[in-house]
Amino acid sequence: MSVRILVVDDHPVVRKGIRSLLSNYDDFEVVGEADDPPGALEAFARLRPDLVLLDIRLGGGSGLEVLDGILGMEPTAKVLMLSSFDDEEYVHRSLEAGAMGYVLKGDSDSVLVAALRTAVEGRHVLSPQVTDQLVSRIYLGQDRPEFDETDREILRLLAAGASNAEIAERLFISDSTVKRRLRSVFSRLGVQRRTEAAAEAVRRGLI
Repeated sequence: MSVRILVVDDHPVVRKGIRSLLSNYDDFEVVGEADDPPGALEAFARLRPDLVLLDIRLGGGSGLEVLDGILGMEPTAKVLMLSSFDDEEYVHRSLEAGAMGYVLKGDSDSVLVAALRTAVEGRHVLSPQVTDQLVSRIYLGQDRPEFDETDREILRLLAAGASNAEIAERLFISDSTVKRRLRSVFSRLGVQRRTEAAAEAVRRGLI
């Protein structure tokens, strides 16, 4: 039985290339395509594919917004992020939001096919290039900074009086992700209240 795949990318050439590649494999079937967030969510609701291959940056919105919407409809949905960017922040945000993995458009065909098979089995997977980058940082003792750019942006929005829902909408992440990150930020700042967090962030020069 073939794995039913929905391809979401705002570049027709990319979608065509993926469809052409996967047509060479009996265990894959591209059942739909979409090029923007509304179209992606409509296609997912209608098709209920086994796996979504989702570009992290879309015209008119963010792939992270689509990921959040898909998991809101189907918490067990399997989504593999696709990107031209090996930015660690994109990787972390994708995995925290519930993606099964993160692959690059520059990866070889064999890497993409293997990643799709791994993700549909319910296992997490990363592009070899992303893996090498993360391993190098850990090996060199340069793991994630104490406060990454998402933490800083959350603190900036918090200081401006934004609610959790407003922060989630602005950063294209779920409310639960905002709550989880705020708990972590509060703990690292040694505070318990939003006003205290904002004041301490200013004192430390984080915002």
